[in-house]
Amino acid sequence: MLSSLFISNLALIKNCEINFNKGFNVILGQSGAGKSILIDAISFVLGAKADKTLLRTGENLMKVEAVFDAISDKTKLKLEDMGIECDDELILSRTLNSDGKSVIRANGSVIVLKSLRDITEDFVDFCGQHDSVGLINVNNHLALLDSFIGHEAEEYLNALNIQFDGLQEIDKKIKALGGDDAERNRLKEILKFQIDEIKNANLTLGEEEELKEKFNYISASEKISENISSALHYLEQDNISASGLVFDAKALLSSLSEFENISDCQDRLNSVYYELKDIAETLESILDNTDYDPVSLERIDKRLDLIKDLKRKYGKNIEEILDFFEDAKSRLEELNNSEELLIDLSRRREVLKEKIDETASKLSVLRKEKALGLENRIESELNDLQMKGTSFKVNFEKCEPTRKGQDLVKFIFSANVGEELKDLSKTASGGELSRLLLAFKNIMRDKESTVVFDEIDSGISGQTAGKVAEKLRNISKYLQTICITHTPVVASKGDEFILVEKHTENGETISTARTINGEEIVKEIAGLIDGNENISTTALNHAKELLLKK
Repeated sequence: MLSSLFISNLALIKNCEINFNKGFNVILGQSGAGKSILIDAISFVLGAKADKTLLRTGENLMKVEAVFDAISDKTKLKLEDMGIECDDELILSRTLNSDGKSVIRANGSVIVLKSLRDITEDFVDFCGQHDSVGLINVNNHLALLDSFIGHEAEEYLNALNIQFDGLQEIDKKIKALGGDDAERNRLKEILKFQIDEIKNANLTLGEEEELKEKFNYISASEKISENISSALHYLEQDNISASGLVFDAKALLSSLSEFENISDCQDRLNSVYYELKDIAETLESILDNTDYDPVSLERIDKRLDLIKDLKRKYGKNIEEILDFFEDAKSRLEELNNSEELLIDLSRRREVLKEKIDETASKLSVLRKEKALGLENRIESELNDLQMKGTSFKVNFEKCEPTRKGQDLVKFIFSANVGEELKDLSKTASGGELSRLLLAFKNIMRDKESTVVFDEIDSGISGQTAGKVAEKLRNISKYLQTICITHTPVVASKGDEFILVEKHTENGETISTARTINGEEIVKEIAGLIDGNENISTTALNHAKELLLKK
């Protein structure tokens, strides 16, 4: 239940806080005062599409905060799954700035729009002048019927969901085993080709890196030979080679070996000399084994191309290709031994299909039985709403079973005795659709927590207005009801009265909303009766009489 609403910088409202009653909340105010802004605010905080045009002119941030109490166990579980603590009260807030950025919080925790919509999907049901158009959409009729039936239909639908999940899993396994014989044989041939292609490649781990290193070495062999030859020339092949100069220096110091510090230098030169000789021998060996070999280079290049092609098909490296190879062998073995498994899966599939047909058939019988009750209840409600002689029927057509059952459902309607029953879209007027919607809400009042009526009584008067008022009052006994109205008899049924007013302040137009009591209520309802700026005594007395009748 919505207990309070705080609005900041939304359209004409600068700042206001509204408290709601658990019963019938009536929103009053002159046309254009901004009553529909309250509906926009509730829609926004519940996850409606963010509309920057709602941001108050000259402001950078708008905010709506709503407090809901008597939170259901279902909602508490959703919040728990999101890591949000919740007892019996939930505070939702949503902001929108001039850049279009929005921040949403549930009990202080930041959440995304999808989570907000998931949390609040059953919080409020909006019924405006144009929402009755949803009754025209045939796609909604089956859901409305199932909602009317309630738990019994839900059990069958849950069973169908479980059964179709099982069917989907079996079909997935059959597909994994190749499906029918032709498809299975095709898949086996593909797997055999893939296995043979990888097997014939005779890949080894680390091979690609080794080949690339060899390829680079052979490609650079001419430069390697040239540089090594030059290095050897400097090391020992020239008259003043490095090793020769070190040898001469060592010989000069040998006659001074009796001096300790000189002897140490001689020993170090001796080590350098033999190290240079060893380096030279190593380089000579490398030079002897370095030769540009175009044949080897081409062979390595082809091998690398083969590996590249296999990587493109089977994995980003040799390790993944070999993993694919092992997996392909396992899948081929499964296919070769799949005959018995496929027979078992096909048998299980047929059994499950029979169960689906049986469940869908039982659901259909239930729907047709309960549809008679819905027809009678709707016709009775419409009769109360001054639509005497109205006929309302639920039409059934059979279809292939789905998760929704085997029924295609369509509501058909006739507003007058003797007239042919036709689709709602072809025969019901706007006023008739509004009253039909009200009839549905009155019948299924236990299905929602809060219902908002936005001038659903528009265009009606007299006894019909009185009947609509009674229906709305009746709904409010079971559901929190919020109603925007210009109809005196409807307004008089309220438990809580909220007045929306518009005024100018410092050159700005501002709408405010506040709870009114006592004589103010009488005055506002009288204003609806009289329609004049100066309210007559007769209108005031009539308003008092209406308030006494509720």
